[in-house]
Amino acid sequence: MLCRFKALFLTGVLTFLAMIVGMPSAQAERCTLSAIVWEGYTDASFAQTFEAQTGCAVKATYAGSSDEMFAKFRTGKGRNYDIISASGDITERLYRAELVQPIDTSRLKNYDSVFSSFRGGNWNTFDGQPYGVTFAWGPNVLVYNKEKVSAEPKSWDVLFDPQYAGKISLPDNPMTIADVALWLGKPDPYHLSDQDLAEVKAKLLELRPQVRKFWTTAGELANLFQSGEVVLAHAWPLTYTQLTSEGFPAGTVSPKGKLTGWTDSWMISKNSRHADAAYQWVDFILSGEGQKGVMDVTGYSGATELGAEAIGKDRAHALFMDDLSLHGQIKMWQSVPNYDQWVQVWNEIRA
Repeated sequence: MLCRFKALFLTGVLTFLAMIVGMPSAQAERCTLSAIVWEGYTDASFAQTFEAQTGCAVKATYAGSSDEMFAKFRTGKGRNYDIISASGDITERLYRAELVQPIDTSRLKNYDSVFSSFRGGNWNTFDGQPYGVTFAWGPNVLVYNKEKVSAEPKSWDVLFDPQYAGKISLPDNPMTIADVALWLGKPDPYHLSDQDLAEVKAKLLELRPQVRKFWTTAGELANLFQSGEVVLAHAWPLTYTQLTSEGFPAGTVSPKGKLTGWTDSWMISKNSRHADAAYQWVDFILSGEGQKGVMDVTGYSGATELGAEAIGKDRAHALFMDDLSLHGQIKMWQSVPNYDQWVQVWNEIRA
């Protein structure tokens, strides 16, 4: 009987210890922050720090376009994702669809570090309330293979050069229409009339034979350059960062006066299962460590004073974070009133 008691006691102790040891992993399983993001925004190089600090895992889904991001986030009325890295072309759509919740900035200790020009912006503030927190921004740029393109391009006209026929790539995104509108001299590329759209369509049809492939992710475009399939592309800075980090002879230019771009915001699902963790994530990305992590991986510009301090004066100047002058020159993505028409035009070009 005594031996049986000892055995039962030992079993009980071991069971209790197993429960104690297992608690952290069980807790981590219960706290999984689900995000739908642009490529690079939840990279393990800095996300692991957040996970270690909070015990909450980050599970990310990458999107290739804002339309894809919006559609996936809307599925399940926002219950499938806790957080989204929305660009300015869908922030209002998310708000109008009642998929996101207003941001309580008092819960973000690093919010005061966000550059003042990025607080209260019309791309993430609606009816006087912030529904998003800006954390990154940048231009859409021209990336090229320096060994295959004879001289540094001076304008987007190089995409039409016959010597590069079948060797260029464009983003598979209706928002590319705004870029073409700028090339045509349209002052407001996001408010285009039927006549404007007809002119843009004609220009895109002229360019279509030059296009080898429409890319959906920065990584896919990098592969197209590395395989030699393309030598010029309308791209995100992330592709340039990826290529140069691997020793590829990539160059990049930003033709003045002809740039679109994006201001990205973290927005929290109205039906988030882990809203507390979502706030922790946003605050982490606003910190110096979080901002530097995003900038190191993507090559994009950050949005906080803490980020500028973390990368140093020289790099902050190179990323236009010391005076934000480039931000003022870019026609940032925004909501398009007749977007259905844009999609129709784009699908016709794609086909």
